[in-house]
Amino acid sequence: MNIDRLLRDVDGRLSGRDEGLRREVADALREALARERRFLGPGLTVETERERRLQAEELRRALEAIHRPARLEEALEEVLTQLGRVVELDYAAVAAREPGEAFRILATRGAEEDQSGAAASDPRLEQARESRRPVVVTEAALEGVRPLPGSPPLRTWAALPLLLEGDVVGLLMAGRLATTPFSEEEIVRAKAVAFWAAAALRRGQLLEQVRRYAALLEQVVAVDQRVFDGANPEVVAQATLQGACRIGNYEGGLLVLQTPRGPVVAATRGEGFAAAGSRPAPPDLCATTARRLTAQRMLEVAEALGADLPAEQTYLVPLATPDAHVGCLVLPDPNGESPDDRLMEAYASRAAAAWRHAALHHARA
Repeated sequence: MNIDRLLRDVDGRLSGRDEGLRREVADALREALARERRFLGPGLTVETERERRLQAEELRRALEAIHRPARLEEALEEVLTQLGRVVELDYAAVAAREPGEAFRILATRGAEEDQSGAAASDPRLEQARESRRPVVVTEAALEGVRPLPGSPPLRTWAALPLLLEGDVVGLLMAGRLATTPFSEEEIVRAKAVAFWAAAALRRGQLLEQVRRYAALLEQVVAVDQRVFDGANPEVVAQATLQGACRIGNYEGGLLVLQTPRGPVVAATRGEGFAAAGSRPAPPDLCATTARRLTAQRMLEVAEALGADLPAEQTYLVPLATPDAHVGCLVLPDPNGESPDDRLMEAYASRAAAAWRHAALHHARA
């Protein structure tokens, strides 16, 4: 039915009548038609259309806010902020997909503790990755579950895959402490944020990768420059460890060199490591292949060195050239495997060549 045509027809038929009567009939007709339209199709009302437009405008502003920051950390914080504006929640998190099909937490809101770098292992998160669809969980009969390490006990939560060109690059998590389930409309709005978050995550990862490569080249050049300046092997060793800490953002570490007398700590950096300088090192600290020592093993290593080393998982990166094993970088790394690992191994091989050149030059001198 064309409502406007009907109103014009009635208005024309009443045009010769009393003006007050004509307006009264027209207003009554409009009100009756409006009630009928709301009854037959609530989604066609002016109020509903206005609400939809407001929601669309809110989502547009959210999109602009998410893509405004350049750094990955800032972009992910904005993702969680905008998710909280379009969906009522008590907890939110973004996790990136890592090598080995695991998810690593990058940013959170409402967490009970710092979750940065923690690995997510709930099988229902894997379900979201495999199905490429949101997984909504309501644990009304339980006291609450913790789908991510450090998250509060959630009674209702949803995991949305971050899809980019058909690939799952991460997960967006939203949770509530109450048992109130997420409505279909809320999931639709959250999916819109997840769509934009996937692009922001990949863009940020690519920028971070460029920064890591730039840091790698910068530190390789710095070590090589020490060699070209004629620095002795001790100075080159200290520069090598310093460069490794800068590339991987490590707070400290050790550089162990293989000598005729066995492994020796040749350089230290950071609080708690200085006491181990120039001391014989356990064979474990001069690994010939990249691997990690457990926190328990590091306690034993600290006792053997007579130093108060951090009791946490430690990454061992060998310094080796094609024809010789030079030593090993010992770097505290509680977060486990990361994209920095391959860069660190590439840096270690270049630094090993630089140290051998410095050692041979000074031996001839």
